[in-house]
Amino acid sequence: MSSAADSEGEWFKTEIIPKLLKNGKLLSDNNESTGVTDNFVIKNLSVQFIGSQEAFMLTKCYRVRLNYECEGVDGEINFFVKRTPPIPQFIFDAINFNALFTNEQLAYEQIIPSFENFGKCHLNTAKFYYADLKPSEAILVTEDFTSNGWRVTKDKYNLSLEHTLVAVKYLAQFHAIGFAMLATDKEQFDKITKGLMEPRYSTDDLDHRWALTLSCGLERSIIATKKYHKDFPQEFLEKYKNLFKNPQKYCRDVVQPKEPFVTLCHGDYLRNNVAYKYDTEERPIDIMMFDLQTPRLSSPMLDFCTFLALSTFYEVRHQHFREIFDCYCNQLKEAYESMSQTKAPEFMSFESMLKEYIRFLPYSIFTCSSFLMELVEPHGLSTEEMLNLNPTDEDITHKILTKGGEIVDREFAHQMNAMYELSTTHKVDLF
Repeated sequence: MSSAADSEGEWFKTEIIPKLLKNGKLLSDNNESTGVTDNFVIKNLSVQFIGSQEAFMLTKCYRVRLNYECEGVDGEINFFVKRTPPIPQFIFDAINFNALFTNEQLAYEQIIPSFENFGKCHLNTAKFYYADLKPSEAILVTEDFTSNGWRVTKDKYNLSLEHTLVAVKYLAQFHAIGFAMLATDKEQFDKITKGLMEPRYSTDDLDHRWALTLSCGLERSIIATKKYHKDFPQEFLEKYKNLFKNPQKYCRDVVQPKEPFVTLCHGDYLRNNVAYKYDTEERPIDIMMFDLQTPRLSSPMLDFCTFLALSTFYEVRHQHFREIFDCYCNQLKEAYESMSQTKAPEFMSFESMLKEYIRFLPYSIFTCSSFLMELVEPHGLSTEEMLNLNPTDEDITHKILTKGGEIVDREFAHQMNAMYELSTTHKVDLF
């Protein structure tokens, strides 16, 4: 192992494993009274860091493989560790790590178990082991889902139709649980979600560098639209741009729960935060969601739009939209009716959901305009290196306006044009 891996391994061995033995989560038959901790021997522990080539992250993440002997029996456990990197306090606060890690712990300890109990189902999530949140440091430990056959897609963007259908079908099942619990056991739903914190839009004050990133991404999406759609209405582009004079306020307002479209959302449902299982012919057959730091009560179209905008391209999203949307809507109604034992409400119809989808398009396209380039052309830096960079305004502007090249520009233009056509055809006022 490298010196960094050695350091993390020693920390995990001395700080985390004793706590897992004590709280009974390391071994299923272990608790404080068994005394089995005296017979637990670490035979080997290895650390493998997860870099930006696998996924974009704001945290330091790595896998730990633990080989042990306990009461004469050998065993192996594979962990996934998420830690905040050593960064200045103002960056820790600006990223809102306190809310992010609070939400994730709540999701694993209360929300997911309650959802599974209510829906009489199993949700594909990693086993939760440990979390600790301090004023300037946060830690979360789960199982390493790759040891159970799950894996993130090789492609970071432009996922296939098969991947997309699996993703939206599972998403509908997840959303249906929230809808059904709200309809039949609102008290329990409120109880398990009341502790969720606003992870992204709690303040209008933005770090200058992030504000510039958002502004340049917005400008690039407009420039790309004009480039590839010469006759695109200028008035529409101006109105779209005006939505984001205060981007935090706009996004905060859009994601607020508005009846009847209220359920629990993942909040950041895209390729980076899901993993698949495959059959023997490498066809995706199941999906799990992870990185549960941004759950919120909102419209289900928050998750649906985010996935389509950031994880699919025109060739799949546009050409197969009806099939994808039908898959989601049909599964949502079927799962809701099964769990609530009542007929699905009218707002779950294709037509109603489609208008809600269109309402969220400005949000998803704006989000895409500052992030898609990072998926198409990863930065290659460690999390600590990235967060401690001090780029000039010129560096940021050049990067956001050019990174990812024509691939990104064409996607921005496609998404803007689709938003215009859909909102016009279905008479949805976005402004």
